[in-house]
Amino acid sequence: MITYATVPDPDLVELSGMLSSFVPLLQGIMLITGLVAVIIGVFRLSSDYGQGGWSFILFGLLSAGLSFVLPWAFGALSGETNESPKPTSEPSPQPTGNSEPTRAPDTVQEPADLTWLWITLAVIVAAILAVLLVWLIIHLSTRARRGIRAAREQAEALRALQESRAATWQSYHDRHSELLRKILHAETDWDTLFFMPALSDPNVPQTLTMLRAMRTANTLRDTAGKMPTNLDDDDDLTKLPFPRAVEDFALAWETAERHARKVGQKNVPLAERRLIKQIRTFLDMAENTAASQNERNLAYKRAQSLMEDLQSIHIPDRALEQLEERKLLQLTVGTTTVGARS
Repeated sequence: MITYATVPDPDLVELSGMLSSFVPLLQGIMLITGLVAVIIGVFRLSSDYGQGGWSFILFGLLSAGLSFVLPWAFGALSGETNESPKPTSEPSPQPTGNSEPTRAPDTVQEPADLTWLWITLAVIVAAILAVLLVWLIIHLSTRARRGIRAAREQAEALRALQESRAATWQSYHDRHSELLRKILHAETDWDTLFFMPALSDPNVPQTLTMLRAMRTANTLRDTAGKMPTNLDDDDDLTKLPFPRAVEDFALAWETAERHARKVGQKNVPLAERRLIKQIRTFLDMAENTAASQNERNLAYKRAQSLMEDLQSIHIPDRALEQLEERKLLQLTVGTTTVGARS
């Protein structure tokens, strides 16, 4: 009886051995490429742009899958090509009279070694878990950074808003103080009193409106002069009482000053205009340091006496008090000088 045994072809065996030596290297390259591609895709998805991330992940998974299929496909291909049945010349044993006819022994097929399969699956699962862990860490860190950045930007915007409001509120205080200084100058400067008398005369409607606006602003400065702390982000400072009072005060001052410049001395009689020139001459003499003390004191007295004859010009109390203070100062200086000489 002729039996057939499987005798491998030497050329195919050599070729199969050469190819099998490249399979682990090619499988590792494909796994590494797939893992890198998945990581790049995760990073792209975690970034602000996120374009092309899924393409990299799909390519990586496909590459990892091919690395899993490659050894199986190569093993199946090499197994089919290496088996070549050839006849053998060994005679089959003849049956004896007492023995039962012999039959071909059953072929026992050993189970395939799937260790490499489980190792490959374990590597793929580990790589996927590592990628997911990296993605989770990156995603959480990105969200945390965005939250911190948003909170920092919000705090900076709030601080800038508070600083801007504080500066704006202080500007209203500065403007109010400047208006008070202008009124004080108008009530104590002799040129303004004599050549713009309407600016210090409360009988003039524009000046009366300005003085009322000044009193209102002064009152609100004492009662509501501090900026409220419970303001919302969209609250308008110009709508609050004190800033509005300052705006009204500034507008009333500009109106009164413009009217006083326009009127000038038109309402002052000619006789009082001449009297004003004499008063101005005596005041210049009283403030002249080159004149003697007696001459200066006499000039102060003559100026005060002539001011009492003015009917159309209102001399504020501040101007009279300032004039009296200067007179007393000159008397004190003169007495001290005489005492030092003696």
